Amino acid sequence: MVDLGIKMASIIFPEFKYDWLAWEFRVNLPRETDFRLEAKNCKRCKELFKNDPYVCVPKIKDDLVTQRVLVMSFEDGESIGSIKKI
Repeated sequence: MVDLGIKMASIIFPEFKYDWLAWEFRVNLPRETDFRLEAKNCKRCKELFKNDPYVCVPKIKDDLVTQRVLVMSFEDGESIGSIKKI
């Protein structure tokens, strides 16, 4: 489906040179939507920042994580995007 959309865009807009995008979507989209991988990355992040008192990474509820569900502890704090508050 992605291939068809990109081919159509290339026909309608000849300056559209993003044929490589179909490959990127096909390879990376399933990985990006697998929350088991996200849980693994979260644990890795927690290990990397374990000695930084300014970074809090939620705990993963391993027994509840599936490909489509990610359950973590709630951590009170400020979003990294809240520059003024931080």
